[in-house]
Amino acid sequence: MKITRGRELLTPEQRQTLMQIPDDEWVLGTYYTFSKQDLEVINKRRREENRLGFAIQLCVLRYPGWSYNNNKGIPDPVVDYISKQIGATSSSLSLYPQRENTLWDHLKEIRREYDFVTFTLKEYRKTFKYLFQLVLENGDAIHLLHEVIDFLRKNKIILPAITTLERMVWEARAMAERKLFNTISKSLSNDQKMKLEEIITLPHPSEPNKTILGWLKEPPGYPSPETFL
Repeated sequence: MKITRGRELLTPEQRQTLMQIPDDEWVLGTYYTFSKQDLEVINKRRREENRLGFAIQLCVLRYPGWSYNNNKGIPDPVVDYISKQIGATSSSLSLYPQRENTLWDHLKEIRREYDFVTFTLKEYRKTFKYLFQLVLENGDAIHLLHEVIDFLRKNKIILPAITTLERMVWEARAMAERKLFNTISKSLSNDQKMKLEEIITLPHPSEPNKTILGWLKEPPGYPSPETFL
């Protein structure tokens, strides 16, 4: 999907923070510790680098939720923690991403074994419907991005590019604004609409260089009887 720059909500630093892999004990224990079943699946591979690469692919899909190719720079403590569980050396990871077919085959197997779902148009619509309801309550972009990422993780949907999520939030907010505007507009009489139009367009009687709305939006100043009047 092509992304319009005007619909990007985050700075590069914010994107990096959102996508980074933490190496704290809680994340390692919750998402990066393998069960007996996990180890059986991982150990089907003969080569050490393939076992380690497969294991890391599984971990990053669980958290933070993007595929291996979208995670730039996995912290050394995370690689060490995974390596020890499967009896591999951390340095063997450097041999893993040499063949694109291997990466893709492992991803397909993980999806099949663990019921992960690729983000397609069907998942986009499902996620957008959930997101739109949230936007009506809170339009903060960072909050919405965290919520949509959590929703995708819970539904085992592989996260798309971060810019795709930004665009989704942007479009949901724009749609919510239109809905709220139409709802308010329909509830107003013609007389009320005319009075609102005057507030927006007519100059203030005592300050002709400002509209009435512009005057109303100004801070009242230091609290005093004169300011109150």
